[in-house]
Amino acid sequence: MRRGVDMMLQAIDTSSVAARDRLPFWTELADRFIAPLTIEVPDDCPFEARMYRASLRDCDIISPCSSPARIYNQPGLDVGALNLQLQHVGSSVNHTGGRTSRLNEGDFLLFDPSRSLELTFAEPTQTIVLRLPVAYVEARLPRLRQMVGIPVRGDSGAGALFSRFLRSAWSQLEAGENDWGDAISDVIWPLLDLAYSPACPEVQQANRRDLRRRAVLDLIEANLCDAALDTHRIAAGVGVSARYVQLLFAGMATTPSAYIQRRRLERAASRLSKASSEVTITEIAFDVGFNDLSSFCRSFRRRFDMSPSRYRAMRGRPVTPDRLTGA
Repeated sequence: MRRGVDMMLQAIDTSSVAARDRLPFWTELADRFIAPLTIEVPDDCPFEARMYRASLRDCDIISPCSSPARIYNQPGLDVGALNLQLQHVGSSVNHTGGRTSRLNEGDFLLFDPSRSLELTFAEPTQTIVLRLPVAYVEARLPRLRQMVGIPVRGDSGAGALFSRFLRSAWSQLEAGENDWGDAISDVIWPLLDLAYSPACPEVQQANRRDLRRRAVLDLIEANLCDAALDTHRIAAGVGVSARYVQLLFAGMATTPSAYIQRRRLERAASRLSKASSEVTITEIAFDVGFNDLSSFCRSFRRRFDMSPSRYRAMRGRPVTPDRLTGA
């Protein structure tokens, strides 16, 4: 358990970082303070971002601000925390916990960094993130783990109480009123409990389609490196028809094969960013499920608008934070 409270608000931004190094720099910050994430930005939009953070007694509070981006993770990595994301400025589309939802200002949802996550926003955005250690969740509100991916509106009902409280607390923190760190921790948990109470029946009577979608996505993640993975194998593994699998993905505006290829390319991109140069591109291509190097390179170029070798060279630059200040 944490004993002290460090309420100094830290501010970190990309303004003093060279444009070509901003994205790797920001990715390192996300890895350190939020969760291991892959971040992509539009080619026609200069990337700018800043992050504010402070440590409370039971959790960390973080507010990233960013120009348009697509963010996703590599599921399976347990970071020992759940993240509650509140949309403070702008809007975003989130896919996690087998659900896709749009968050408008004030709305919030819970995500588990060990499970698949995808977040996109087409306009500058700011969120407020509570990083909740799993040990505290289990001790204070264990059923919260069942609420991953369920969006809560911030403009009505109990959700509005939590949303207004957190946004007001953040505004006070920004203004330098930071002598209430212990108190905010005491208030967060009962407000979260109240905000998610209406979702309990939905969790207890979970939609069979959502459960099967989750089972399908989990099976794909577990077998992504199997080059023979296809719709029929997925269907057999989950115990449904191939047509049912196709309909599940149609509801996600994609196809099984397109989803599998996208996840393989994302996994390859992650490995290219982190693996040593001793691991060849050919080895990475085959390890993630491709059985032809030429096909992998063509698909990678279509997806990331550059060759795998150039991607590795650009993402492999060491980056040192240029500015870390207390505000």
